[in-house]
Amino acid sequence: MPQHHVYGLAHVTWIAGIVGVSIALSLICRRNLGPLSYIRVAFICLLVGGELQRYTTADIRFPGTLPLNLCNITTWVAVFACLTLSAPAVEFAYFAGIAGAGVALVTPDMGSAMPGAFFLNHGAIILTASALVYGRNVHLPARAMWRALGYFWLYVALIGLFDWRFGVNYFFLCQKPRTVTVLDFFGPWPFYLLGGAAIGHLLYWLLWLPVRPRTATSPEQVGAFAISHAERS
Repeated sequence: MPQHHVYGLAHVTWIAGIVGVSIALSLICRRNLGPLSYIRVAFICLLVGGELQRYTTADIRFPGTLPLNLCNITTWVAVFACLTLSAPAVEFAYFAGIAGAGVALVTPDMGSAMPGAFFLNHGAIILTASALVYGRNVHLPARAMWRALGYFWLYVALIGLFDWRFGVNYFFLCQKPRTVTVLDFFGPWPFYLLGGAAIGHLLYWLLWLPVRPRTATSPEQVGAFAISHAERS
């Protein structure tokens, strides 16, 4: 039987804190209230530190407990995004990162045991993606959501092949989580996969609404943004 996760004060406080800090950092970046390069370095330290801490404390074994979950991959993509401000990396970190880490924080597959490292690792992804996008470090182009979806489905295809080859269950492609999640509303395998895909696409669309280009961007506007970005960095 799936376990019901109990939402305690600590869980709610962590989520509220992550949301609040994300908003604050986005405003700091948008209003240029601090050196953006230092902020990105701080994100890199937080992301890498969380992953390294996981590697030193978790029981990592081939093939079943490797760091191959979506949030593990998104963490390193977010590090690359901070280093390079590469548009594809920022897009994947924003869409897959906020959607994936957000769902993990709201409906964790951890029963009632919620260590602080869990919140820090997933929260770091949300903080980074929010600051990069809502802080206007990078402007997302019109095709950003579709490109991010393409990368997401590439990940699903590759991890699905790994699951099939080694009989494991990364991304819950073969079996639902141990705890009660939204996937339980969609029935047994493979129907819950279709429901999960629909939820994922909906989350991507909702994340796209506040950042989608409102009007066509002229070459002059592109040049002005590039100059402004270079000065801020």
